[in-house]
Amino acid sequence: MHRLLLLLLLLTSLSFSQDITLYEQLKGRYDYVAIGNTMNLEENGANGNCVIATDSAATLELSTDDTIIAAYLYWAGSGDGDFDVLLNNIPITADRTFADALDGNRTFFAAFSDVSDQVISSGAIAYNLGELDVTNVIADYCPTGTNFAGWALVVVYENDNLPLNQLNIYDGLQSVPDELTITLTNLNVLDNEGAKIGFVAWEGDRSLAVNESLRINGNIISNEPLNPANNAFNGTNSFTGSSELYNMDIDVYDLQDNISIGDDTAEISLTSGQDFVMINNIITVLNSQLPEATIV
Repeated sequence: MHRLLLLLLLLTSLSFSQDITLYEQLKGRYDYVAIGNTMNLEENGANGNCVIATDSAATLELSTDDTIIAAYLYWAGSGDGDFDVLLNNIPITADRTFADALDGNRTFFAAFSDVSDQVISSGAIAYNLGELDVTNVIADYCPTGTNFAGWALVVVYENDNLPLNQLNIYDGLQSVPDELTITLTNLNVLDNEGAKIGFVAWEGDRSLAVNESLRINGNIISNEPLNPANNAFNGTNSFTGSSELYNMDIDVYDLQDNISIGDDTAEISLTSGQDFVMINNIITVLNSQLPEATIV
């Protein structure tokens, strides 16, 4: 009886993760950009310094023709959670929270807040996330290199020069190792030209590339040299080209050759033999406008 109780407690502690599901679907002449920053001063590791910042900044850059439609703030870190932060000194409390665990001693959190009103009002400026504080909990995580914190701001914008797109935002918190499969639903692929897919992920390591792969509908994807085929989640930002986004990733990939006209779902497969990676959100941008007919 005692063994059964211990097993149930262990299973409960390891079943925190929430499946990635559709949060919002937007249709129009829309696209998105994501910014953010890590709180880690260096990539974590067993021999690294056990220190972490409580604020960091990133700059939102848009063209004068872009109009901000929505903005969603995600933040994450080691421990059970810090759900009250500051965005440019404005208090933000999480609208939704997520949790995951490696074992009974190493838990992780992520949080979400709709900050559309603030970002629409402020526009394309520098954003600083403050008071994301995990300094008191990371001592237990540093010896195994799982100490981290960071934030990402997903900004959806409209531009009359864009095609009519379907923009889907999926979120939750799911992790590897060893293997993870996520099925994206509610897609409407009328034309796959220019299709793309983006990720916000936490705790990926540049130094760990053991059986790590990212597949879309069975095809391995990469964008060399930033995200090699054997190390997709390696502390990089596809929008800025940075490789110093320690233990978090803001990445975007070309989806055009990995999805077909008529598809209404897509399968995301991630493997990792060692690196602990948590997927927090996935964003797809698909052309929802039928291409003009041509006479052949």
